[in-house]
Amino acid sequence: MQTRIISMAPGGFGIARIDGMVHFVPETVTGDRVEIETVTKKKHYVFSRLVRLLAPSSFRRTPFCPWYAECGGCSFQHIAYPDQLRIKKEIFRDQMERIGKFKNPGTQEILGFESKRIRMRFQIRGGEIGFFQRRSNRLCVMSQCAVADETINEVLQAARKALKKMPERSGLTGELTVLTSGGKAHLAMDLPERPAITLSESLGPPVIGCIIGKGERRRIMGKPALPFTIRGFHLDVPADVFLQANPEINEAILSEIRIFMKGTVRGVDLYCGCGNFTFPLAKVCKEAVGIEESPIAVESARKSALQAGIGNLSFFCRTASGTDLSDADGLVLDPPRPGLTGRLIEGILRATPRRIAYLSCNPSTQTRDLRPLVDAGYTIRSIRLYDMFPHTHHIESLALLTRG
Repeated sequence: MQTRIISMAPGGFGIARIDGMVHFVPETVTGDRVEIETVTKKKHYVFSRLVRLLAPSSFRRTPFCPWYAECGGCSFQHIAYPDQLRIKKEIFRDQMERIGKFKNPGTQEILGFESKRIRMRFQIRGGEIGFFQRRSNRLCVMSQCAVADETINEVLQAARKALKKMPERSGLTGELTVLTSGGKAHLAMDLPERPAITLSESLGPPVIGCIIGKGERRRIMGKPALPFTIRGFHLDVPADVFLQANPEINEAILSEIRIFMKGTVRGVDLYCGCGNFTFPLAKVCKEAVGIEESPIAVESARKSALQAGIGNLSFFCRTASGTDLSDADGLVLDPPRPGLTGRLIEGILRATPRRIAYLSCNPSTQTRDLRPLVDAGYTIRSIRLYDMFPHTHHIESLALLTRG
């Protein structure tokens, strides 16, 4: 079928309409004239694949990564970077209108740089390492990642060489997470213990440490964490604890939240991880509290707070939904992709904190969650978008809300 791509959808798909049916087509952009083929047909829409590009859109550019056509890590490399940002703004606005039911939501600002990522998770299958192919569990084997920090690529290449020498490599399946800072790397391996130890011991500098396994089987090889400096605070972060992958964008978000929360009596940071937002909150709030359900993350944050000698900062290991927010004056929310639970939203509405900063990596769940907050009397003061993951379809958005 020959058609034209008329707009873009969440997930990085171009949209075409044929005989009243919506077709979602990856690797396309608005304005492309294409030949497509149906892959999966649903009741109201179709997933199709790009067979041939008949006439390229003016928004197109040549991808800079040789593995782009196969690798599932990036989805927007075929689009010029300024147009990537514009498309993300349009998609977010559409989500605000369709899911959040916000009329005339305006055009949000978006901040983006073509930055390199400092945290990445690679797949290991049959002794090979790389990313999954698009919409597949087959592996795209690569020697380097074009959007990764140089140190990550050093580790990737060293891991490939080490895996090739391992006798049991053919049956090896798992994940390798690499976190970098200052030319050093910390790893987390979700692999069987014996080959994981062998692989860890075979990797020299820049690797300073590795976490093998999870829970009670968690084992530390070398240094237990990687040192970071965030807003003047020293944080030790293990590779198996979440940390934002884009330092420049993280810094911009931190600045926005700090200004907004200045003067707050008790600021509570839910889903706080290792304290990325909680530590800077301690400088502008009378008291800052971090809530996180990962014991490893809480232990790391407490050690960093103890070393810094900060008296108005504390961390607790519990779920966000199970936290009493009754004395929270300000609230920072950074939930995973599914967004806030109904129970947590009810708790927020009972507690009525004066200020809420809601950071999200999923516009559909964020706009859904904003609706009951606004209906209950909160006002959205601003929403700013951040390109945390350039050359992908992912959108990071920060909504600032006040009450009264």
